[in-house]
Amino acid sequence: MSQTLSNEELIAWAQTLEGYARDWDETFDKRPGYFTQEFWYLLVGCMIADWRGKPMTVSAACQFMKSGSSRTREERIKRAVTDGFLSKEKAGDDGRAAIVRPTPRLEAMMRGHLERTLRMVRDAV
Repeated sequence: MSQTLSNEELIAWAQTLEGYARDWDETFDKRPGYFTQEFWYLLVGCMIADWRGKPMTVSAACQFMKSGSSRTREERIKRAVTDGFLSKEKAGDDGRAAIVRPTPRLEAMMRGHLERTLRMVRDAV
């Protein structure tokens, strides 16, 4: 059976989540276009895949996002590439597949964001 949490515990958790969202916003220089759930899925997913040594294909990155038409999803990737957060590279023996990887800039930003927010969560719980 789960235990009912106190209001104080829930307030601490809610404030931590708010802190996470604010840190994400600060990480991307308060650029509101990146303060969306879909960019979170895209950028975090590409980062994790690359850290695991298996970068995402463009197709997999599109499928990893939760909403939007195929064109909208591809536009998000294109924007992240143009803005210097992701790189798009040819892959495979025939060069037809393309993968997306975090740029060193994105990796530094995300590492900082994840370290700061992990500390927030540890302090809250």
